[in-house]
Amino acid sequence: MTQPLIKICGVRSPEIARVVSQNGADLMGLIFAPSRRQVSEEQAQQIVAPLHETGEERPRVVGVFVNERAETMNRLADSVGLDFVQLSGDEAPEAHGDISREVIRALRLPAGMSIDEARREVERYLDCAVPAWALLLDTHVNGSYGGNGIQGDWEIARLLAERYPIILAGGLRPESVAGALRTLQSFGVDVSSGVETGGTKDPEKIREFIRAARGVTIENTARAVLHVGSSNG
Repeated sequence: MTQPLIKICGVRSPEIARVVSQNGADLMGLIFAPSRRQVSEEQAQQIVAPLHETGEERPRVVGVFVNERAETMNRLADSVGLDFVQLSGDEAPEAHGDISREVIRALRLPAGMSIDEARREVERYLDCAVPAWALLLDTHVNGSYGGNGIQGDWEIARLLAERYPIILAGGLRPESVAGALRTLQSFGVDVSSGVETGGTKDPEKIREFIRAARGVTIENTARAVLHVGSSNG
């Protein structure tokens, strides 16, 4: 049995980064793709630098990109101090090998997809020369690359989580995350809009989300050897 991995995504300020870190989240996401939560290179540096300076245990930092050039992602990873790169666009599995950090692969599976189809899609990113470190399962919304806060097909997610390192995203909130984890037994959870008030990160909701998720232990440890401590940095 183990505790789930917790990722707070869409962080845009050093103050919120401090809340995420002090409350024990494993991963913190910075969005470099076009989005209302997008940060610039300079903003990202200002967010991450204080975490490195404390010398204390900190969340690993994930840079979220959509269809970006590998050279740009690698440069930002070095400049900002990213531990992971999350690919949230249409990047091919072969692209993993061009990236200087371990890769989290975001997937948005269409409604109505069978479990066999879903497994084949997942395995494209695991059965390749450089496998993804984990798979972030988000909700498919036409014309969007994620971050919609909409709950997807949790039955498919549950079946996938039995076999693969799935980080569940979409529709999670402080009051629902514990139930979702008990039901789905996923490797981890990811939240952005679910810890916001009026479109802005809410420190109390972040604390509540982390506290609720930390109260759950996961019996299904599929691929749990991929602990966050194995990352670069």
